[in-house]
Amino acid sequence: MRNTRTLTAALLGALLGGLMTVGAAAPASAHEERPAVFPDGSGKRPTYLGLDNPRQRVVCKSDSARRIQKMKPGRLKRTNQALLEKCEFGSIQSAINTIKKRNTSVYILPGVYHEKKWANQKRSSYCSHLATESDDPLGGLATYIGSLSSPDTGAAAAAEDEPGGSDPIALSYADMLRCPHNLNLISILGDRTPDNDSIKCDSRFCGTQLVGTGRRMLDVVIDNRFKKLNAIRADRAGGVLMRNFTVQQAEFNAVYVLETDGFVIDRLTTRGNDEYGILAFASDHGLIQRTDNYFNGDSGIYPGSGSDLNADNPDFEPTRYAIEIRHNKSHDNTLGYSGTAGNSIYAHHNKFYDNATGISTDSLFPGHPGLPQDHARWSRNKIYSNNTNYYTEFVDKGVCDKPMPERGYIDGTVCPVVPVPVGTGVLIAGGNFNSTDHNWIYDNWRYGTMQFWVPAPLRDEFDPSKLYDTSNYNHTVANTMGITPSGDVRHNGSDFWWDDQGLGNCWEDNVSSRGEPTDNFLVDPGPCADGGSKVLPGAPVKDAGFLSCSQYDRADPTWRHPPECDWFDSPSKPTDEPASPLPLSATTDTAGPATDRPVGANLLTFGLGVLALGGLALGGRRVATRGR
Repeated sequence: MRNTRTLTAALLGALLGGLMTVGAAAPASAHEERPAVFPDGSGKRPTYLGLDNPRQRVVCKSDSARRIQKMKPGRLKRTNQALLEKCEFGSIQSAINTIKKRNTSVYILPGVYHEKKWANQKRSSYCSHLATESDDPLGGLATYIGSLSSPDTGAAAAAEDEPGGSDPIALSYADMLRCPHNLNLISILGDRTPDNDSIKCDSRFCGTQLVGTGRRMLDVVIDNRFKKLNAIRADRAGGVLMRNFTVQQAEFNAVYVLETDGFVIDRLTTRGNDEYGILAFASDHGLIQRTDNYFNGDSGIYPGSGSDLNADNPDFEPTRYAIEIRHNKSHDNTLGYSGTAGNSIYAHHNKFYDNATGISTDSLFPGHPGLPQDHARWSRNKIYSNNTNYYTEFVDKGVCDKPMPERGYIDGTVCPVVPVPVGTGVLIAGGNFNSTDHNWIYDNWRYGTMQFWVPAPLRDEFDPSKLYDTSNYNHTVANTMGITPSGDVRHNGSDFWWDDQGLGNCWEDNVSSRGEPTDNFLVDPGPCADGGSKVLPGAPVKDAGFLSCSQYDRADPTWRHPPECDWFDSPSKPTDEPASPLPLSATTDTAGPATDRPVGANLLTFGLGVLALGGLALGGRRVATRGR
């Protein structure tokens, strides 16, 4: 298990001599998790079974009758009144536990659900001492889910309050099955045979549907109140469906879907969570639709490590997509959408707005299966006004130093756990074979889109032949830049930013509010039909800022603003004249176009930049540890 950041301090030797000796310690990730594997792909998306499934459990609160009485007359009100007569449970988890047959619907009547029984459940001796007593410990095999380190581990601290208590954040599936509420308020765990080699759902919980019965998503609220790491966890729960309710105030995820083949998340609101609203990981045949996600410290929607269906696909067109994301709103988060190893994802007809950055995918962080990232498509989305600076508003003012329940997340506080360039629409940090097409991208005050290379050692890949295996074959085509769907002009700072790195990248047929799209390219990447860009490596001085920014740590006053990182500076509102798209000394290139620069000079420049950053970090940076 790693609690340190990777510093690529010795990369110069690898670049010049072919020897990979990296003084390493990569950016530590958000929360530990067991090593995940992909499903076999034999599952399918579940179908909503309606409000009249004969296999049903009904959950209600003491005020549900009053809330139903206030509903508008009609069929839905009559249905709720009929279901109320059948209500036998006051707890969602208690209802789930009584399920006897697959494809059972748990109907949740209007009300606020705290699940106190499970939030405050006294642990068995075994579940209180997993760090030392586990029959199936992960040990050094634990990996990470998410992005950068979070200083808060409330779930762990709760267990440590007990005499001799210990509560690892990463549990094997077998231990999760024995201790489902160590980390989760509500658990749907579908694999009843953890000792075999299959991760398929094979239990009575397969196909479980959680359905709020109100008219609006806000009529049913599941409030974790930061009692557990995750509010809802669906683990190896093939066929799970969640519909029409709100989930809030989780330390990690409001909704967490892991190693699941076949899931639907429909008409959910997730809000006020320290990190993620909806996180799907190592899953397949998924659909996320019609959700509303806001006030989350990482992203509203995170399809990380999507089933890597196209890992060996050399073509731009994918064989199929693993997860579809459509008709969602994700706003007022650090990121609207993010996904390390966000493979085989199709996101379309969504709105990503009023975040710090709209969309991001990356190959940055170790421990995510399916790296490097490949084959996502973002199409016909509205990506706009992503200029909100939560770093200066809340991190710099000390709000994020308060205990988590006191930060005001539900009222709009956002404490970023990741470094992102404020004012950016789409960020591809080391992705391959991605399509950004037919979107409306406007009013992003820094960049409309941003793409750069991520050195393989940052993900703990030290094979020299893979050093430049990211930022290749990405197509940015037919987007409308700086113009709203109604035709109003709302410029981006600069339409496109690229570090000139990678093969097969192209930008074409894009319409811009300034006539010709604005960019920072030092070399023409060329048409898509001709194979796109042909430059390895790119302009290393452009990447220096990213390497510094990647050291961000909201818990460390020194590293809240890493040296030479300007990502957390609020960009100015764009004018008709494009902003300078190049940082620092990269605003001019005295060496001429990238194609004319000697390769050795490129390597030397990059190597010196990495060594300088590594020396800075090694000289002034303490080892980053989690504050448990």
